[in-house]
Amino acid sequence: MEKIRTVIWDCDDVIWKNEENLQIVAKKLEIANYKEFSEQCYEFFDAFLDYFKNKKANMGKMLQIADETMPILGLHSVSPEIFLKALNDAKLETIKFNEDAIIVMKYLQTKGIKNIIKTDWWREAQEIVLKHYGVLDYIEELHCCDDAYLKTNPNSAIGLIKKGKEDTYLIIGDSLKCDIAFAEHAHIKSIWFNPNNTPNKTQLNPTFEVTSLLEVIDII
Repeated sequence: MEKIRTVIWDCDDVIWKNEENLQIVAKKLEIANYKEFSEQCYEFFDAFLDYFKNKKANMGKMLQIADETMPILGLHSVSPEIFLKALNDAKLETIKFNEDAIIVMKYLQTKGIKNIIKTDWWREAQEIVLKHYGVLDYIEELHCCDDAYLKTNPNSAIGLIKKGKEDTYLIIGDSLKCDIAFAEHAHIKSIWFNPNNTPNKTQLNPTFEVTSLLEVIDII
């Protein structure tokens, strides 16, 4: 791994983990039926990823998708904009930060390796958390989904991965279908962060698999 000069990090479920996020959001919006709200939220997230798999993400269409996939919002006179704000505002209340991420980032910096973040969520929301925990002090670039391609799209590597230098990049992510898929179409190495030892039932093959971010130090 001596050639690695840039490590790309995912945010959610790697640098931090959301715990009971949707339950807190439902309470903020005064929606009592948490089960139905939660189910529709996951339908929205899946529809968001599916719709933008071949298109650049944009906020207007994302809000429309929320409106279409979450009728429970209309029943409670909650606009998609208010829902999204509540979702983002709940992050700091529900996040369990992974302190190991900064330990690894510091280590990589001592080796002259750049830390970059590539996330499939909106910049404003992610910056709030990254600033709060001081992560921005250890990263050199932040790539979010604002008017950009999601990681499932091969075009998402354009402008991020330098052609001919693919062997100098590595991505750390928890999602096989997003992060490891990104690695495969970008032709770079990958580390699948799998703390729960979840079986890989896909045809995607991460270069490495770890249950703790500290294991990254032994790999790079």
